[in-house]
Amino acid sequence: MKSLITCIGLVVMTVAFALPVAAQQQGNVVQKTDPLYQKVAELDSAMFSAYNKRNLEGLMNFFSPDLEFYDDRSGLTDYAHNQAAFKKNFTDPVHSSRRELVKSSLEVYRLGSFGALAIGVHKFYGTFNGKEELEATAKFTEVWENKNGKWQVKREMSYDHR
Repeated sequence: MKSLITCIGLVVMTVAFALPVAAQQQGNVVQKTDPLYQKVAELDSAMFSAYNKRNLEGLMNFFSPDLEFYDDRSGLTDYAHNQAAFKKNFTDPVHSSRRELVKSSLEVYRLGSFGALAIGVHKFYGTFNGKEELEATAKFTEVWENKNGKWQVKREMSYDHR
């Protein structure tokens, strides 16, 4: 009987501590009407507009010079590596690529005064000889830094490519 009371007490204490933590975690999601969500959605749209238009300089302006890019296929790369890879892709005469955000997937989290965390799903389409096909669907996580009003991706993760 004593162990049953102890067990019930532990369950009650666990629930009492877990509920506020769960509520706090849910409270960190920025609502779609929040200016921060709208800013990150706007940044995502502008960054990938540059990507889709093959505007290398415009695209690279969205990345911090100390960028760390993690990809489940290629591992860790930096700013210079990504700039070279984008340049190679953008100048390929046979193949072009287009990125599309799955809009309902975008989640934004406030990172104090540092910036924001963006999580979502995106699709990449490739065009060969005028025919566009879905090449991959992947999840992404971006750490956006707001430094004196200039927003840049400091850390990028792209994973679960299908």
